[in-house]
Amino acid sequence: MLPLPLPLLPRSIRYTAVAVVAGIICYGSLVTVPETTIDDIRLTFIQPSHWRHIVAYATLATALAYATDHWELPRRRHAILTIATATVYGVAMEAGQALLPHRSPFLVTDVLVNTLGASLVLVWFLLRPYLDLRAVSTFLPDAG
Repeated sequence: MLPLPLPLLPRSIRYTAVAVVAGIICYGSLVTVPETTIDDIRLTFIQPSHWRHIVAYATLATALAYATDHWELPRRRHAILTIATATVYGVAMEAGQALLPHRSPFLVTDVLVNTLGASLVLVWFLLRPYLDLRAVSTFLPDAG
């Protein structure tokens, strides 16, 4: 099976994407409690707020994995570092919320749900050997 070619955006764009995702999470965690379409999902086994955490931290970890794809690390170590980084960010957001009167106290359950969401990045690391990330320029037609 041939690797699937995918564009690898310039590092500055990839890291900017991580910062944007982290900023959105920070805004949603510390400034406001966003109403989302995820809140309309009514499942008996998971709270709507936990859906937000899962989606947010899965997105953050995936953006981080894509941004750091150029790192020369064994895949397992890279996955652990990515999940740990997203989880530590989640802990920081929970600690920040605990200091705000309009937010809930530090919730270990939220940290666990953030970690679960971040762990979904394992799909990326399982698929990564089958992906051929190339500079965007290789996907553009020759201007010559």
